[in-house]
Formats: sequence, C-alpha cells, structure tokens
Amino acid sequence: MTGRVEAIAAAVQQIAAGAEKVQSDMTEVAAVAEQSSASSEQVSASTQQTSASTQEIASSAQQLAKTAEELETLVGRFTLA
Repeated sequence: MTGRVEAIAAAVQQIAAGAEKVQSDMTEVAAVAEQSSASSEQVSASTQQTSASTQEIASSAQQLAKTAEELETLVGRFTLA
C-alpha cells in the first residue's frame, strides 16, 4: 500500500510541475503578445506620422507650384529693351 501512495504522490508532483510549466509558458506568451501589441502600436503611430508628413509635403509642393506660376506671370510683364 505504501508503494501505491508513493506512486500517487509522485504522480501528483509531476502534475503540479506540469501545471507550473504551463503557467510559466502562458505568462511568457502573454508577455510576447503584449510586446507585439506595443510594436504594432508604434508602427501604426509611425505610419500616421509619415502620412501626415506626406500630406504636408504635397501641400508645400502645390504652394510652390502656385508661387512659381505667379512669378512666371510677373516676370512675363517685363520686356527687354
């Protein structure tokens, strides 16, 4: 009977160790998921910033084109004698 109790105790210890390993692995997976989420948020923020910068550049380019047209019109008024 003592052998049987010892076997049961050993099995319970193995189950407990397995449960602790699963818990540890789950904690690690959660940490990786959290880090991945943070990285995704950083990528999203960078993408939004890049988009805003691109829109600014496009607006500046349009303004420069308009200014160039205005200058061309002004220069066209001058004649060489």
